[in-house]
Parts: sequence; C-alpha cells; structure tokens
Amino acid sequence: METYDAVDEPVMLSPTGKRKRRRPRSSARSIAKTARYSGKGLIPRLTCTHKNALCTAGTLNENDLAYIKGQLYVTKDKVEQDAILVSHMDIGQVKRRRQRDPRDKDEGRQKNRRVLIKYSLLKEDKTKISVCQASFLSIFCVKEFRVQSAARYWLEHGRSRPENRGGYRRAAEYEGKKERIRNHIKSFTCRASHYARRGAPRRKYLPSDLSVAKMHKMFQKQNHDQVTYSLYWSIFVYDFNLAFGHPATDVCSTCLKFRIAIRDTEQTPDEKQEKILLYTLHRRRARQFYNKMNEVGDSFIVCFDVMENLVLPKSPVGQAYYSRQLYLYVFGIVHHRGRGESQRKEDIHLYTWLEHQNAKDSNTIASALHNYLGSVVISDIRQIELLRLFSDSCYGQKKNINVLCMLFALCNNKYPNLTIDYHFPIKGHSFLPADRVFGRIEQEIRKKDTILMPEEYHEIISKHGTVHVYGKDWKCYDYKAVNQFHKKSEIFQNQ
Repeated sequence: METYDAVDEPVMLSPTGKRKRRRPRSSARSIAKTARYSGKGLIPRLTCTHKNALCTAGTLNENDLAYIKGQLYVTKDKVEQDAILVSHMDIGQVKRRRQRDPRDKDEGRQKNRRVLIKYSLLKEDKTKISVCQASFLSIFCVKEFRVQSAARYWLEHGRSRPENRGGYRRAAEYEGKKERIRNHIKSFTCRASHYARRGAPRRKYLPSDLSVAKMHKMFQKQNHDQVTYSLYWSIFVYDFNLAFGHPATDVCSTCLKFRIAIRDTEQTPDEKQEKILLYTLHRRRARQFYNKMNEVGDSFIVCFDVMENLVLPKSPVGQAYYSRQLYLYVFGIVHHRGRGESQRKEDIHLYTWLEHQNAKDSNTIASALHNYLGSVVISDIRQIELLRLFSDSCYGQKKNINVLCMLFALCNNKYPNLTIDYHFPIKGHSFLPADRVFGRIEQEIRKKDTILMPEEYHEIISKHGTVHVYGKDWKCYDYKAVNQFHKKSEIFQNQ
C-alpha cells in the first residue's frame, strides 16, 4: 500500500471555451442577407419582343422560365450565384468603339462599355438559346449592375468574384497580441472542482481571489503592452474553459501550514526558501497519487468513496429539520478508465442502506466492495492480472484491516492469480472520480423540496448509475468476527 496527497494543474487551451463562439450565420443580418438571395417572391418574365437570331427569348414558355430561374436560386449564397451567372455569359473585350457625333453636344451620352457580353440560357429540354440583356435580367430577377460587375471581375481576374463584404480586416494585426494573452493565461495553475458542475464538463477553476480584470492588469504590468479588456476577456472565455472557484472549506492542513509560513515577514530568506522547497515537495507527492490513478494500462482501476448522508424526510418545514431524521447512506464505486474519459452510467455502482439497517463502518464497506468485485465485475477481473484500488484514508471505513481481510479472502477464493494494489492519498487531497458522481446527484436532490421515502432517493440516484439496495441486492458480512490477522495500527502508518 502506498500513500500520497494531491494537485494543481497547468491551464490548457480548450476546444470548447467557457462560452460558445458567436455564429454570424444565425444573426438577424445574416438571415436577412440569405433571404435576399433566396429568390422567394420573384417572378421570372420576358421584357423584350425581339424576333431575331440574336434574341430568341420569345420561344420560352412558363416551364422554361421557372426552370431557368431555378438554376440560379438552387443556392442562397451570392458568390455561388455570381459564378452561375458568369457561366451563362460569354465575356470579352470591346473590339470597336464608334466615334462620337460632333453634332452631339452632350458628351455624357457617349457609351464607354468596358466589356462585351453575350447572354445565353439553358432551356428545360437542355437546348441553349441566345437572349438579350433585358430578358436575361428579367428571367433571373437580377439587376444590371450586379451582372456587369461580375463580368468585369471575371474578365480582369479569370475567376468569379469572392465575397469581400464585411469581415474582420485587422485579424493579422491582433494575432500576436492574442498569442501573448494566451501564454499569460496558461502561466496560471488551476484545479478541477471537487464536485462536477452541471453544464460545465471538464471546466477547471482558478483561485477564488483572481478575476479577469485582475489578470488583465497583471498582463499589462508584466508585458507593458496596452491591450483592451474586451480583447483579454474574449480570449479568456472563448479559448479556455475556466472559471473562478469559491474559497476552499476542506483543505489540507499541511498546505495551509506552509502557505502561512511562507507569508511570514520575520523569517530569513534561507528559512523562507526552505519552506518553499518543502511545500513544493509536498505538492509533487500530491500529484503522484493522481498520476498513478490515471495510468490505466492493462489494469482494472476501481475508485470508491462514501457520499454525504442523505436525510429522511427532506422537507422545507422547520420542525422536520430539528426533529430526529433518518439517514440514507450511499457508497459509490466507479470503474475509472483514465484521464479525460467520460464517466459512463454502466461504470458507476451505488450501494444504499438506511441508518437502522446497518452502521457506516468497515464491515459494511467491505461487504459492498465484496459484492462489486466478486459478483458485478467478476468476468472483467478474471481477464486481467492487476486490480488497482483507490480510496481516501478514512480508518473507520476503508483504510482498515477488515477491508484487507475481505480482499485476501477474495483473492484466495476467486482470483488466485490476481495482484491487488491499494493506494491512499494524504488527508485533504482525496479528490476521486466518485466525488464527481456525488456532485451530480446532489444537484438533482437540491431541486426537490420534499423527499419522504427512500424510493424517491433511489429514483434520483438511478439516473447516474446502477443502484444496489441493501437487503434486496446485497447483504452485510461480519468480517470483524472472522478476522484472524494481528491487529496493529503500525501496519497502516504513512511511510
């Protein structure tokens, strides 16, 4: 058995930030723009009466008009529509210009065409006909300026015009500043919440005494770079899944002792440096517990803990609070699959019993653990050679000779070739995957004003894992009575 404690983590970029990025396509302006190019309400029609070979639009019927219009409005994107319009045009340079009539005093009447365009359409029977500009515009329901500008761009660049309207034109200028802001945010350390927050998966929490405004001021002071608060805030919420935690209430006494000692202004620099080194060593030892827990490999990892007592009845009435209430105990066991893996419902097993049915002691914990290892996951354990257990260091429940008796008996009777490693953290650093499950259950329970029966608790708990009810799905054994080991507390002294 090994003993460790636990755990700040470096800040990492997140593919999904604290807030979702803006989606311009869902804005009111974008919706109006899409509707503008949808062709809805536009009726194709003929506006010329030509009857010559240069314009044969008179041969088109209503089906042809609807078919030709549908060729353009098959898409609602303006860039794609301009490419379709260009495909129906034969574009070239103007080859000959007429001399202006000297008798015409109005110089503005002289046409200065920049391109020569021949228009054609594809009928429903796949035949191609030539038409004039007036019919081309009225059938496709477009303006002359749009057609002319698309033709000029194609003649100058040899491709359809891209979308140049709107957009952010200073992105390259700000990219260097954004990278410096990301590096500054990553210089902080964060930690996961002791209980998972609903709607915030994989969110990490910075110290409670920080804020985005304070971090922005620190950035400006350290980098001597004037960036706006809005830019710093946007990087924080869109590129990182971070929030600020609440003041801790259940902290490691050793960590608190070192923090107070480091702030002491009366000590010498050597004494302060010595305490900083001891505190750093303490934190590194803490990290080892979680590193071992996340090294899955070919082993089967089981993490377990006891949930905070649930009261019966749960009622908003003050008399019920001050009266004698009955406790419902919940013991959670989680098959841990490694860092970053989601907790699946089939990997979570929750053992429940009432206060009057049995105590919350090592016998009950060992019995529930025996039911899980000897019945629920027996087929999985028989396929592996290493079973690794992780729990907190509570002497009255888990870090106990009775639990060891159960494990020895289990190996002797069912798994003779199985190796079991049992790991404990130091008190104050016992954040386990089972605590995430308990956090989600407590959030559901807070929404209920009144809970009168254990079955109501079971219904809530069953949403998060498999429920095993005492007396129905499992029973308790007296491991204390059959314990043949020499009981010495020195066995469990931290090394």
